[in-house]
Amino acid sequence: MLDIKVEVRDFSLINFLSSPICIVGTDFRLTKAEKDVIMNSQYDKPRGQSEGVLVTENHKLLDTPELGRPKTFIENMTQNFVKSDLKIKNEFYMTQSWATINEKNCKHHNHSHPNTLLSAVYYVNAESGQLVINSERNTLFPNFDFAFELEEHNVFNSKSWKIDVKTGDLVIFPGWLNHYSTSNENEEPRILIGANFFTRGTFGKYENTDLLEI
Repeated sequence: MLDIKVEVRDFSLINFLSSPICIVGTDFRLTKAEKDVIMNSQYDKPRGQSEGVLVTENHKLLDTPELGRPKTFIENMTQNFVKSDLKIKNEFYMTQSWATINEKNCKHHNHSHPNTLLSAVYYVNAESGQLVINSERNTLFPNFDFAFELEEHNVFNSKSWKIDVKTGDLVIFPGWLNHYSTSNENEEPRILIGANFFTRGTFGKYENTDLLEI
């Protein structure tokens, strides 16, 4: 495994919809050669004029030999989140990875990541826009969808939460959460690398009749 030194410039952990969302600002940047691999990859056509997001056809993008450094960075940061913040000992491993591009006035549609425990998003280039986590209902009173009059929005009473993002940021969150991006208003394209993680190993105990091996 590559030894990468990264300076964490800021860190925050918020609890939204009873789910941990990790936001890390770093000084990690892609080299020109690494960025060239991202930009020269084959991309699917935009999924609609209103969104216009481009997604790499390669959904194992970080297995590309030239991208070993960013793969190690995302793996290390995710593993640290699992062990240091979630306090989980079990192994989490990367299942898929890809890159997306939002040109000016384009955004990423609302979606979630099935068959995924954690998703990580690293912003290769981001000068404009927000990542928005959203839900049809908040978890304060999940069975009563009251239209409360709010004094101010917070993580307990809101149905969506906006995260300002910039180049070098890494956001880690449970894959089931719905999320989208606001439009890129900058002339430069907004570029990110996404990765999904799942777990494997032995869970539970034989004597508790809940033993599971994945």
